[in-house]
Amino acid sequence: MIKILLFVIIQATLLASEPNFSKFDGSAVILDLNSSKRVIFGERENERYAPCSTFKILNSLIALEVKAIKDENESIKWDKTVHEYKAWNRDHSMRSAISVSCVWFYQEMAKRIGKERMAEYVSRAKYGNADTSQNLTDFWLGYGSLSVSLNEQINFLSRFVRNDLPFSQQNINTVKNIITLEKKDGYRFAAKTGSCGGVGWFVGFIENKENTRVFAFNIKGDGANGTEAKRIALEYFRSKE
Repeated sequence: MIKILLFVIIQATLLASEPNFSKFDGSAVILDLNSSKRVIFGERENERYAPCSTFKILNSLIALEVKAIKDENESIKWDKTVHEYKAWNRDHSMRSAISVSCVWFYQEMAKRIGKERMAEYVSRAKYGNADTSQNLTDFWLGYGSLSVSLNEQINFLSRFVRNDLPFSQQNINTVKNIITLEKKDGYRFAAKTGSCGGVGWFVGFIENKENTRVFAFNIKGDGANGTEAKRIALEYFRSKE
């Protein structure tokens, strides 16, 4: 009886320590950069999927580096094409576009970067399979040629946080700033959602005075999107506070 009770308690503790993916097929990887401890939930940490709008992190870095745009505050005029999301239907800067995940803005960035420079920098950043061969304006979306796994997202984010990417320190700092969701008293929570091809992503990093963690959450299933992945991740991190 005691053994059974202990088993139930241990199992409940283990379950409570995992993200609640609910109806979704979910996986997540969290890496503590101080201890190098990598925690893996689910079984899909090495399966590759389109990065969707999480690619906006790298797209921003490349655009700034090749001067496709002056800075994160330069505005680009909306061409009056009406999009599904109202927040996209206006002029945008990189700072405002990434906050609402505005696709047309980043498609314009890709055009300005150009096929050759885009391929070069994605390869140099060692991002996923580094395949940008499909259409320049959508290779990272839906069923495009670029794909990345949870572990590859973590490896990229680790280099991003450690300033170990082929971009200037100023541009790395700028992109860290525009994806920051919360910052106060030595604490920063920075992340980006992604939704396409039947999956939802939420990737980023959490840093405080003691340590830094990078994370990647991915969900599949009916209704899977970045908003749901974000909700699941935030619920998990709050349960650890």
